[in-house]
Amino acid sequence: MNPIYRWSGQYFGFVANGRLFDRNSTYLGWLDDGGRAWKADGQFLGELIEGTYIMRRTNAVAPVARIPLVPPVPPVPPIPVVDRVGRVGWAGWTDALKEFT
Repeated sequence: MNPIYRWSGQYFGFVANGRLFDRNSTYLGWLDDGGRAWKADGQFLGELIEGTYIMRRTNAVAPVARIPLVPPVPPVPPIPVVDRVGRVGWAGWTDALKEFT
């Protein structure tokens, strides 16, 4: 399982077997082989950056939606991970996880 963080440094969730889950193991979407993240409904979410962040370019057109995948059986959530120090923003990028509260 690979931990995923918000750009602010807050632990968000994890990726297990290419599927994105929040910290409570709620299925949110998947990652394709190119490192792009897709929401459970097939809409584009963003790109995996540095293996632990999902960011979206603010100045680019989002790819066409994909056919949603069958939701997996939620795994047991990992032991809670410690938050990180937040990052300085990148021009032209936004934290794609902002839409999940």
